[in-house]
Amino acid sequence: MRRNTLITFAAATVLVTAAAVFVPTPGGTRMANVATGSVFPSLKDWIAGAAKLTVTGASGTVTLERKGPAAKAGELPLDGWMLADKGGYPVDGSILRPILAALVDLKTVEPKTERPKLYDRLDLGNPGDKGSESKAVALGDANGADIVKLIVGRRRYGLAGSDDGLYVRKPDDPHTWLAAPAFDLPGDTLSWVDRKLVDLDADKIRLISLTPAAAGTKPLVLTRDKAEAKLAILDLPKDFKPKSDNPGGDLAAAFRYLDLTDIEPAAKLTALPVATAHVETFDGLALDLTLVDQDGATWVKFAAKGTGDGAKAAEEIAQRTNGWAYKIPDARVKTLETKLADLQAPAAKGS
Repeated sequence: MRRNTLITFAAATVLVTAAAVFVPTPGGTRMANVATGSVFPSLKDWIAGAAKLTVTGASGTVTLERKGPAAKAGELPLDGWMLADKGGYPVDGSILRPILAALVDLKTVEPKTERPKLYDRLDLGNPGDKGSESKAVALGDANGADIVKLIVGRRRYGLAGSDDGLYVRKPDDPHTWLAAPAFDLPGDTLSWVDRKLVDLDADKIRLISLTPAAAGTKPLVLTRDKAEAKLAILDLPKDFKPKSDNPGGDLAAAFRYLDLTDIEPAAKLTALPVATAHVETFDGLALDLTLVDQDGATWVKFAAKGTGDGAKAAEEIAQRTNGWAYKIPDARVKTLETKLADLQAPAAKGS
């Protein structure tokens, strides 16, 4: 028996509580008993084999796929999930965990309308339709069989004192429900990943070297011997007047909370680099960034090595970024392309 058949059958036979709901009839309304209880009673028996998850909403469809063996029976499959839409980029397990756990534990609390023309009041219209705020979530196994299909609507806050609920319905069932526990279901691709790329404390940076790719262009190098000192420009011309008394401050800040805005496999980049950046910290981390302009956008590739206390940080950056290229905020790109002239104070008028 296919898994979707098993779960549908179980959902129809496992009854917990009977709730009253008004059903419209030609002569007015009548009371009907509708079962409340677990939304997917047998999901706990099948969740370990989940290998595909799709979410469809106003932003389109996001597809997650899982590679590797199934989890142990009864355990949530949290390892090995990737974004199919982004070349297999790893999914953040901390985002996926509460969703899978909530689907297993999801229970109907209160019946709502079964009239389709009222679905939009609960944000339970057809996912993807113009103006619809609903999201469809589908969970499948490695063989393509459906495990779960659910349409998720508006969140209701403060259910049962402090817990929140969600309005839900199944695609093949006219009934709608208030269910709990509530869970957040990201609708856009990048909300499934850890966006952090690098987070370096500016006070720990010992050296910054920015090099344009143009032949014959000297790198802009700033360095210091101790953390208390300011980053100073190396080989500064005698007549150079910086527009700031701390020219290295903005450059060092570019490596603090550096987050991605898009992802591509690095192998897709075929253009030559337009600039490179090299950073060293006092604790032994060495970080290299390569900037590539392709298809009207700037992409950044990372490489990290480390010694001493910087070895762990370097390994963590390398594991996360090796084989990938990233878009970063335009302001950060501009900072990484800084040249010596960009740090010079404008000439006084009349000089």
